[in-house]
Amino acid sequence: MLERINPRKFLTYNLILIAILLAGNITGIIFKFGFNHDYVYGLVPLFNFDTETNIPTIYSACALLFSSFLLFTIGHKNKLASTPYVAWLALALIFVFLAIDETFIIHENLIVPVRESLGTSGLFFYAWVIPYGIGLLFFLLIFSKFLITLPKKSLIYFVASGAVFVTGAIGFELIGGQHAEIHGRENVAYAMITTTEELLEMVGIAFFIYSLFHHIQHYAPQSEK
Repeated sequence: MLERINPRKFLTYNLILIAILLAGNITGIIFKFGFNHDYVYGLVPLFNFDTETNIPTIYSACALLFSSFLLFTIGHKNKLASTPYVAWLALALIFVFLAIDETFIIHENLIVPVRESLGTSGLFFYAWVIPYGIGLLFFLLIFSKFLITLPKKSLIYFVASGAVFVTGAIGFELIGGQHAEIHGRENVAYAMITTTEELLEMVGIAFFIYSLFHHIQHYAPQSEK
């Protein structure tokens, strides 16, 4: 079934959905800072990229879970074909954790204890980026051999989509943390930083899903008909 899905069409629909969410978020920013209306019958928080348990959060969590499903599918296909599969299943579990984190904001609960323990400020005002950044380095170290054994196109697609995601999740979080410490969170500039952060995360996962579909259809062992 997955082999029959057109990856480009799926990506296009995904990007259209992201564009709709972005439009809702930007409209909310205009209402909040342009007209001093930060609720509008609940529509502003419903689409706010910087608010949890709303439509963008649900979308992101579902996209991460779907990525986990595709990774598990590749791992299962490889296992049946007696080819390496453990790394794929490990990645599937990592994406389940990312989906849980997106839903229950586990990383944000680390901000205060890590900040107080290390005395961080500035770019590290949102101190969760330190343990997660260290985790990312360990991930790259552990999975480096797996990555370089991927087919060239899959490697390029995986690295590119991952770079987009990390630029948003950690790169713009660093910028946002410094801005929040100096200027606070209730301003247009901070709203645009968080918008860019979440947008890059969503787009990164959308392209990662495209990459997984491409890998399934071109490189993964195919099921017997």
